[in-house]
Amino acid sequence: MLDDYLALRGELAATTRILADHKLVGMFGHVSVLTDDPSTYLVCPGAGARKDRCRPSDVIELDLDHEFEPGLPLELYMHSEVHRLKPEIKSLIHVHSPGLVALAAMAEVPSELLMMHASFWPEAVPVWEEPDLVRSRADAQRLIGLLGDEAIALLRWHGAVIVGRTLQEALMRAILAEEHAQQLVTALSHGRSLAPVPRSVDRGDLYAKVLSARTHDMHFGYAKTFVEVEPGARGRS
Repeated sequence: MLDDYLALRGELAATTRILADHKLVGMFGHVSVLTDDPSTYLVCPGAGARKDRCRPSDVIELDLDHEFEPGLPLELYMHSEVHRLKPEIKSLIHVHSPGLVALAAMAEVPSELLMMHASFWPEAVPVWEEPDLVRSRADAQRLIGLLGDEAIALLRWHGAVIVGRTLQEALMRAILAEEHAQQLVTALSHGRSLAPVPRSVDRGDLYAKVLSARTHDMHFGYAKTFVEVEPGARGRS
């Protein structure tokens, strides 16, 4: 049990570094994972911490009722409340990445599916409409209600939250969501007709075929090789 817990701390630290390597988190942005004890979760450090240097010792363990304090992510409650209300969701990632922010500024968020690997993309993308951070537990609960059973929700003028049934799934979805968002912005900008995946294709079936749990694990192992650093080292090894 202790070995599993320590391994999970290491995985969350590696995930934080991978997200930083992909420019998905930096000064802002954060990621959490539920532990085997459903009353506790692990979260990366908050604003000001170097996410690209995150190590297992930097990972913070909290219970679901822990209140925000300096050093924790400012929008901490989106993590505690997703793990409280939807314990089947093991991980939540919050990003401010350019493509997803661009989509969040569109009056009508496109739902076309331009790449098979983003088949988790909702047919109707949930959008949080408030021009503010998710600062309170009540706000976070409303955000999780808005998310529903989808893998992603956009925060208007702000960013996105992406969730997964495992840490590895959430990570891969976050990377692919930003890639898909950038493809949507680029494809829509040239004004020509698109050729998206047909709506007759079931996205859930497509996702199961293209992005199995084994694929998530393979991707995690691959991505981790780019961000392995020794204590005190800087950047990529």
